[in-house]
Amino acid sequence: MQNKSRLLGRLDVKGFTLIELLVVVLIIGILAAVALPQYQKAVWKSRAMQLITAAKSVNTAQNAYYMANNMYSKSFEELDLDFGSLTPAATAPLNVTLPSTDAVRKNDMFFVALNQSTATNGFSITTALFSTGPYKWDGFMFVQNDPANVLEKKLYCVELQGNSDSGFFCNKLFKTNTLAATQWSFRFYEMP
Repeated sequence: MQNKSRLLGRLDVKGFTLIELLVVVLIIGILAAVALPQYQKAVWKSRAMQLITAAKSVNTAQNAYYMANNMYSKSFEELDLDFGSLTPAATAPLNVTLPSTDAVRKNDMFFVALNQSTATNGFSITTALFSTGPYKWDGFMFVQNDPANVLEKKLYCVELQGNSDSGFFCNKLFKTNTLAATQWSFRFYEMP
């Protein structure tokens, strides 16, 4: 009789069934599937804010240089900026012709370039683009003066044409859906 009660006592032990464990794992999987894309979007938006800050800083330095010299700088060396985390790049991105050997600075995620053309002194565009990841070659351009008079003097969200679907970067991260222009192989979007 005593052995029978020991056996029954073991049967009364509470625990989780395999079905209950599978349901919990399924719920965790669904939550992760919903949360992960939002987390990645927040990470890339944070990185994009670094690009915006870099473009605005260079633009401010370019304006100060223009006020002092009546022309825009063609080199980071001439600007009053400290880009401790950005180092000079050996080559220009996208095979672009740059006005000097010190016109591009980069880190492991993005690059910033001055004057995407060797045009006259009245032309200045600061470019800050991702160099890796799902948004490679997408980023921001701060236009000071467009020789074709298509773009206004301001910051634009840009996407390289043929690189992704229209609005893939700009609309997804910044809800910019107003296409301002298509210029220099880029789609320019109005920033909100």
